[in-house]
Amino acid sequence: MSSRFDWVIVLPLCWMLTACVSGETTVKQAAQQRWNALLAGDLQQAYQYYTDAFKQTVPLEHFRNSVQGIGLWSKAQVQKVSCDTSGSQCKAEVEVTVAMKMRGLPKPVETSDVIQETWTKEGEFSDWRYVKK
Repeated sequence: MSSRFDWVIVLPLCWMLTACVSGETTVKQAAQQRWNALLAGDLQQAYQYYTDAFKQTVPLEHFRNSVQGIGLWSKAQVQKVSCDTSGSQCKAEVEVTVAMKMRGLPKPVETSDVIQETWTKEGEFSDWRYVKK
């Protein structure tokens, strides 16, 4: 009876620990959600994805005043995420598309570039947070 009880406890715990170690999926979702908020102009929502250290030094109002690109960004898609062996830091590659109106052209011209983002876990039970450079 004891060994059956052990498996009931151990299996879910192993599953949870495996989910914590493999952060690629979680970071990919968080990075995409942060970009979706930026594209929508929802800076309060986007601000929630930044590290605590960033939020302690940059109040929300200053963050709102410093964000540039709203209205120019037309798309953002997380392409790839890779995490280091410690499981506490990941790099995300995001393809960001900017649409610019050009004089004499009927439609905006779009251009894309892939940017690198750093995401970190601030503690064992922390959510993943974007590191502003």
